[in-house]
Amino acid sequence: MQSGFNMRWMAILATALALAWACDRDSPILAEVDYTQLNEWITTNEAIVIIDVRPQDEYNAGYIQNAINIPFETLVDQTGLLINGGAALTAAVPDQAQPIVFYCTGFGNDVIAAQRAADMGYTEVYYYAAGTNDWDTLPHYYVLPYAGFLPWYNIHYPFESGAAYVVDSLTPETYQGGEEADIPYGHIPCAVNIPVEQWADANGPINGGQAFIDVIPQKDAAIAIYCLNASCGRDLIGVHALMTMGYTNVYRYQDGLKAWLENDHPTVTGPEPCPLPPE
Repeated sequence: MQSGFNMRWMAILATALALAWACDRDSPILAEVDYTQLNEWITTNEAIVIIDVRPQDEYNAGYIQNAINIPFETLVDQTGLLINGGAALTAAVPDQAQPIVFYCTGFGNDVIAAQRAADMGYTEVYYYAAGTNDWDTLPHYYVLPYAGFLPWYNIHYPFESGAAYVVDSLTPETYQGGEEADIPYGHIPCAVNIPVEQWADANGPINGGQAFIDVIPQKDAAIAIYCLNASCGRDLIGVHALMTMGYTNVYRYQDGLKAWLENDHPTVTGPEPCPLPPE
C-alpha cells in the first residue's frame, strides 16, 4: 500500500518538475501564419528567412518576395524522414535561432518541412499552410528571377494581345538610351516605358496611379515590371502600388536589365518599344 502511494507521489512530483522546467526555459515555436502576418513581415523587412519548398521550376515561375528555394524533395524523403540530416536546410540557414517560415502551394509539404526543422533544433519555425493558393486570391505580386522571366517573356512576345506587358520603370532618358545617355543600353524589346515617378512613390499610387492606368487599363493583364537590377528599387515601388490599385497578375522582374544584358540579349534604343525580334 505504502509502495503504491510512493509511486503515485513520485509520478506527480516528476510531472510538476517537468512543467516547471518547461515554463522556466524558452519554448521552441512551431506555428502557422496567415497572409496578413507574412505580408507584414515582408513589408517591414522582418529578419525572417522565407523558404519556398516547391520544385525549382515552380519557384522560378514566380516566388514570394525574399524567399529562397529549398525543394521539398531535397529535404525530406518519401517516408517523411530528413535527407542527410536536413543538410539542405542547414546549408542555407546555419543559425538554428534564425526565425524561418515555410510555404508551398497549400498541400502540406510546408507543414512537414516545418515539423522536421523543429525536430532538427530550429527554435522559431512557422509555416504558411494556405500557401500560394491563398496568396493568389489576395493583393500580391511574385518575383521573377531571370530564369523565370525569359520563358515568360518568350511566351508573351511580341505583347500584341493586351494580355501581357513588360514595363520599364526607368526614366525616359534611360529607357531610350543611346550613345549620349549616361546609361546607353536602352530597354528590353517590347517593354513599354511608364516611369515610376509619374504614378507611384514609397507611399503608394500618385493620383490613383492614373499615368499607369492610361497605358494599361486591364487590371487582370500579366505585368512584369523591371528596372536596372535587384537593388534599383523602382520596380519594388511599382509592384506595391499595383497591389493597392487592384492589379491581380503582377510580377517583379527583380534581376532587371543587368541580367538581360549579361545573358547577351538585344536591347532597343530610342522611344519605340518593339522594333526588334527576340532571340
